Amino acid sequence: MKRTVCLIVSRNLGDAVIQSAFLEKLALSGYAEHYVAWVRPQVAFLFENIENCRVVCSQFPVGTTKNFGWKNAYQFMKAVRKLRRLGLTTSMDLIGDFRERFFARLIGAQKHEYIGWQDGHPFKQIIRNPFGSGVPSVVIPSSCPGVYESYGMFLAALTKGNQTSILSSVRGISGEKLKIGLHPFASKRCRMWPEENWRDLALQLVDNGHDVTLFGAGSERPTLERIFSPILPRVRIYTKSLSDFTNEVANLDIFVGLDSFGVHMAQRQGVKNVLINAGSDPTMWPPPNSILLAKSGGCEYYPCNNMTKCDGTDSEFICIRSIEPQRVLCALSKNVSS
Repeated sequence: MKRTVCLIVSRNLGDAVIQSAFLEKLALSGYAEHYVAWVRPQVAFLFENIENCRVVCSQFPVGTTKNFGWKNAYQFMKAVRKLRRLGLTTSMDLIGDFRERFFARLIGAQKHEYIGWQDGHPFKQIIRNPFGSGVPSVVIPSSCPGVYESYGMFLAALTKGNQTSILSSVRGISGEKLKIGLHPFASKRCRMWPEENWRDLALQLVDNGHDVTLFGAGSERPTLERIFSPILPRVRIYTKSLSDFTNEVANLDIFVGLDSFGVHMAQRQGVKNVLINAGSDPTMWPPPNSILLAKSGGCEYYPCNNMTKCDGTDSEFICIRSIEPQRVLCALSKNVSS
């Protein structure tokens, strides 16, 4: 048994949600005596209830939202010093990028376990390894493109098959009038579904008698009020903290979101979800229990993994814009009847 294991969680909010599920299952397996999660402060709450897990926070110079000026660089090095003093037995990362391996060297664990990706795997296209992939603990074949399944393979390799899935069980849906959550935001503009589509969807849902809650950050409340102004008296707006968001999502029957952390949080809370996908590879990120809505819209670059070449053209973000509200309504009907 390893004594103290540190999981490096340096990327985006959605990644942190999925990786917290991984660490929880790893802890349940008895893999180590103690665990440390090195995470961004915004997602610390995801790891605080994992048994025998200590949380160390800093920002990181990677991910979509780096937020890494001099002040955060200082906090990063303070976290490094704190972790080095813990005498870590093993560090771990679920990305397989050379930068996470560099972070692992900084904190001085005796061994670093990390995931690898076979040539041709879509995840390999969104990470950097200019000096080679090294010797990963497990290499995920290109025939297993989904992140959830891939992390399950890594978990099985570490625990000798004692734990093979990071998925939480998803509750069934009963009745026809549902509590439905809509989260119309993502970290990149290219992932955003048109505002008029969200408004049309919400209007049809409330007309059908469903209880609709709109989710966003506190700073996004004015945008929600503007988008949904024609039906504000008929919907509820929820813009509290991420931890409050987690608890509120758990009360839903179904969640509708973009390629963002919301759908992964819904999965984590056992709530069915519909994922409206933009330019990401549609085989990679959807939770296995979600209904995926993905369409190229005729874009020659699809899937571009949100490295858009269509900016400023007539076909800008045509992939996600080509998904109609009616398709989302049909997806919701399938979930209700399943």
